[in-house]
Amino acid sequence: MHLTNMPEKNFDFSPAVKPFNVIQPTEKEFDLFRELILKELGLIWGKEKIYLLHARVHRRLQYHQLQTFQNYYDFLQSEKNRSELQFLYNAVTTTKSGFYREKQHFEFLRSEILPELKERMIRKHLKLRFWSAGCARGEEAFNMAMEAHDFLGTKLISEGGLRILASDVNTEVLDSAVKGNYTTEQISPVPEVLRKRYFVSDSDSDKNNDVLSIRSNIRKLIQFRHFNLMASEYPIATKFQLIFCRNVLYYLDPERREQLLNKLVNHLDDQGWLVLGITESGYRLNGMQKLSYCIYRKN
Repeated sequence: MHLTNMPEKNFDFSPAVKPFNVIQPTEKEFDLFRELILKELGLIWGKEKIYLLHARVHRRLQYHQLQTFQNYYDFLQSEKNRSELQFLYNAVTTTKSGFYREKQHFEFLRSEILPELKERMIRKHLKLRFWSAGCARGEEAFNMAMEAHDFLGTKLISEGGLRILASDVNTEVLDSAVKGNYTTEQISPVPEVLRKRYFVSDSDSDKNNDVLSIRSNIRKLIQFRHFNLMASEYPIATKFQLIFCRNVLYYLDPERREQLLNKLVNHLDDQGWLVLGITESGYRLNGMQKLSYCIYRKN
């Protein structure tokens, strides 16, 4: 398992000196950040998010000893402070994730996708490439790896037979994903047979019996990478047979949704599958066949 394109880890949100009260952003200040977040991340923020901005970002103002959100915005505009944008990204992005979230997608993976891919691996020596786009804390990517390993077996996926890219713009959750440590409560949705096969007690967790780690044979299948799905081009040179991009479009403005969908389709191999979140329905994608309300296949 690898992690690439990550900036230096320096994500201490604690203030440098004694904290002081940061007042709520004014409407004018909020509009500045709303436009910045839309430009950089494609996220739509309504007026009601003004309180969310304060709750998630005020500690960065304290850290830099900045009194107002206007001060912080001006701070971000300076070229020498561009690295601070990553702290903003980490603060404002949604990072909800979980094993077997929207379980029907993994049922479809096992019943429809993996049987066909297994046949193609045997007949054509196909090497599988999957992508978890917006992977958050890694559960989705590990979920894909466990299902594939369990269905295909060690022999087929050895020697590069399966590789999974897991990407996110949030470096804080990526750092957590790389560690691959989860509590027993977090892995409770995982079937018992897979829990026993693919998790092991974490030896580095201060003998905390509540923490389990993904086994190395699953971890090595995944490459975690930091990049922004709103970038004009992706640092990816391969095509994928399967892309999961779930519960990302929901937060984007319509123009960015269309742009993202087109880029994902372009990174799909012929006959590849694109899986969106169950609430992300109603899209018509050129060159794609709609198999269900949120699953597509490239023609």
